[in-house]
Amino acid sequence: MITLQIKNKMFSVRGHSTVKDENDVDRYVVKGKFFSLGKKKRIYDMDGNLLYTVKNKLIRWFMNSCYIYDAEGNKIARIKQKFKLFKKEFKLTGYAEEIEIKGDFIQKVLEIYKNGEKIGEAGKKFFSLVDSFKLECYKDEDAPLLVALIVAIDNINDKNVADS
Repeated sequence: MITLQIKNKMFSVRGHSTVKDENDVDRYVVKGKFFSLGKKKRIYDMDGNLLYTVKNKLIRWFMNSCYIYDAEGNKIARIKQKFKLFKKEFKLTGYAEEIEIKGDFIQKVLEIYKNGEKIGEAGKKFFSLVDSFKLECYKDEDAPLLVALIVAIDNINDKNVADS
């Protein structure tokens, strides 16, 4: 199991984030652009290899959504906000394996399941000057995908605030 902290940089016009483990060691880098129509963010390992790209859907009808692309640029999933009164829940579609996201991100508890097995938990840290998230990954190999999911959910939440 690995515990990660995803923390947006305080003074980043581009939307960069750092992802550190529980020992404060950098594990992943999230890079955005100064101007990006879909609020595109790329997730890299510490060797500079692109792992995932996350991009907001530009046009929405009712609920915001975000796409996740693999390193080769293939769209592998869409995450969208479910319509729930007083809750923010999300649904992942299009991924090769069944991924379920249960819980309420606003209440700091989000459980992530792959093929019925719980693979992680995430929550937003309140009382922080910048968006900061705690992510527990039960298997190290799932960590990059889970980081991409949290970045996508953060993008959706930021889009919701901008639309308000």
